[in-house]
Amino acid sequence: MLKTINASCYSDMLKYGVNHLENYCEVVNDLNVFPVPDGDTGTNMVMTLKNGLGAMGGDELGKVAQSFANATVFGARGNSGVIISQFFKGVSEGLKNANEADAKLFSKSLDMGCDYAYAAVATPVEGTVLTVMKDATTAVREELDGITTVNELVDVFLKQARITLENTPNLLEILAKAGVIDSGGAGLVYFFEGIERYLKGEALEQVQSQHQAAEYIDYSKFNRFSKFEFGYCTETLLQLTVDENDFDRKDFSEKLQGLGESIVTSFEGDKVKVHVHTHTPERVLEFCHQYGEFLSLKIENMSVQHTQTVQKYLCATSSEQSSFAVVAVAPNATLQKMLSDMGADVVVLSAEVPSSQDFIEAYEHTGAKHIIVFPNNANSILSAKQAGKLYKQAEVEVIKSKSIAECYSALAVIDFSETDVDDVVDVVEDTIDELYEVSIVRAAKNTKFGSRNILKGDYFAMSGDDVIQSGGKLEYVVWLTVNEVVEDRDCGVINMFYGKNVTREQVEAIANEIEKAHFGLEVCLISTEDTVYDLILSFE
Repeated sequence: MLKTINASCYSDMLKYGVNHLENYCEVVNDLNVFPVPDGDTGTNMVMTLKNGLGAMGGDELGKVAQSFANATVFGARGNSGVIISQFFKGVSEGLKNANEADAKLFSKSLDMGCDYAYAAVATPVEGTVLTVMKDATTAVREELDGITTVNELVDVFLKQARITLENTPNLLEILAKAGVIDSGGAGLVYFFEGIERYLKGEALEQVQSQHQAAEYIDYSKFNRFSKFEFGYCTETLLQLTVDENDFDRKDFSEKLQGLGESIVTSFEGDKVKVHVHTHTPERVLEFCHQYGEFLSLKIENMSVQHTQTVQKYLCATSSEQSSFAVVAVAPNATLQKMLSDMGADVVVLSAEVPSSQDFIEAYEHTGAKHIIVFPNNANSILSAKQAGKLYKQAEVEVIKSKSIAECYSALAVIDFSETDVDDVVDVVEDTIDELYEVSIVRAAKNTKFGSRNILKGDYFAMSGDDVIQSGGKLEYVVWLTVNEVVEDRDCGVINMFYGKNVTREQVEAIANEIEKAHFGLEVCLISTEDTVYDLILSFE
């Protein structure tokens, strides 16, 4: 039984927590409200937290907590990733400057974590991971007088977390309709069950991880005639060996300015974290070595990185200057090129939701002082906003675009010569607000949503949080959906975005039937190569 935890204990607790969550990653992913094969809550949480594990450093509890939390913030993916990263940011603030923590301090840090997590969401929704987090930390605080060990604290936390998790369908109607518990809350419970395993002295579980697989780099693209024009990204953690009183932080940072650019220095006691882009990394190392020894060192050729990111970040080549830049996200190369052709300055190619760091890099590629961002996925909005807060070189306005269809219509109305960015944002938001969108997808499993039974392989149409039609044939579901919408709404155009599992011939036939039945209504066909959504219909 542990009465206190130190840096080593906390590191192990985090490793066990992430390890256990990863073992149940697919279970969490499958807690999908709709039977759509795109559940990614578990994946986002695991990738976010593993980013933290890879950055842990220091031999003091507060420093370990801080390094882990900072890395999760930059690596946060999706809403669940942002929320859990902010939770650990708060925990790290609670453990700041601590060498060890007893149950009382650990409880305080969990409370701060909960506060940070709630603050990260503009409009917190109860019945989600936030509620599980809040109830569990509240239970610990209320029973703290009777808690003497960290083991007992985690027991109380988990007991209440499990109770609240099972109750989430009673708090959130959409969960009740789908007959599932909240996926983010389940991820939090699995994480703390891993901590429980550590405290009980159980062995670390084996995981066949498919997350963060090593990136393949084709070095055959380079030869002695290659132009290495981008220099080297050089990072080091320097242990000072000179007397801190003789070390001038301002002078150190100023002298680095002459050795490169994009310089970032952070000082933690007798350690210095250095980041610099330079063509002469040997000079940077020689300079730093005067003051201490390298605890860690990384030098990456940015020309090599550039060949890897050219496709990840498709950047406009136009020389025309605008008062703002547009960043958008696309799940595949087809849509990436389409959004770029429509005027987006940088389009991030990401089959999974991008991390906060991905967004930051996209913002850097624009070089603009004002950036308008289209996340194009409800699960990416928080990551884009978190990146906007971290990125200090520009004013970042994140549009709450939840799909390619919304982005498509918004880009079509943007006046790129407009100098008033606020006016551009207003036009974009009005355009999105006026759209009515329906997604049609094939069910990945049998499910019941409210009173509607949906069989595996059936097609169903979703508008927001509602299933409005379902059936065994795509054409039938589309026909019923269009008739229902056109009867209720005044629209002149339907943009029909069709995925990889639907042929051009199919959608042309469907479009012809719609235009015959509804005089004056125009149907525009756009290929998405999407493997999840068969059709997305946007009504204008």
